[in-house]
Amino acid sequence: MKKTQAIVTIDKPCAQNWDEMEKKDGFNFCEACNKCVIDFTGYSNAEIIKTLANASSEVCGRLSKNQLAQLNYHLAVVPPNRNWMKYLGVLAIGVSIFGQTLSASAANFPVNTEISTELKGNADELKPITIKKVSGRIVGADKKPLQGIKLIIPNTKYYALTDKDGRYEIKFAQGIHPKNNIIIVQSLRFTGEIPINFSMEKQRDLLAQDRDTIILGGIGYRPLKTSDKVTKS
Repeated sequence: MKKTQAIVTIDKPCAQNWDEMEKKDGFNFCEACNKCVIDFTGYSNAEIIKTLANASSEVCGRLSKNQLAQLNYHLAVVPPNRNWMKYLGVLAIGVSIFGQTLSASAANFPVNTEISTELKGNADELKPITIKKVSGRIVGADKKPLQGIKLIIPNTKYYALTDKDGRYEIKFAQGIHPKNNIIIVQSLRFTGEIPINFSMEKQRDLLAQDRDTIILGGIGYRPLKTSDKVTKS
């Protein structure tokens, strides 16, 4: 029998506003559809597939286009003659080829981490900089703080990770050249940058733009039937 590939789809995206829905524990409630809507944007492949497979009815949720493509990519490479449930662990530890936030890295690096770098050139080439650190906050398009986002100053080793309030701090342990005057978001999911104002420690909010598009709606899941067999040539 010809194998039918497992697939995840959102055939009819919903136009309801996620931010205007009633907030619940772990999901939002859509009054228009009278349904709970799960935010899958922070879920792993394995967690999404397990949730869909165990659901007794259609699941409403939100996830990105890249997540959707990533899910179907992994489902496509699951060995056809095995039970896909055995491979959920593999999906969970697989490296994302499409893009995720670096929030998972926050657990491995303390907030306000800094690494100093030696400056090239003579010290007298540097213009006076009165501050020894900069701090600020990073927010998304919805003006909400973004946690676990890595910020870097290009051409240096200075960086920081934002805390739960979206705040960061970068200390100039061994000084910094005035030409290195920009802070950039280093993320697979977000993009953004701001110039550094060396006349003050606190910088204006950095507005990060989402590289991906979020889709909301009923998520269809068609699992690979274990009875399907591939005809060997």
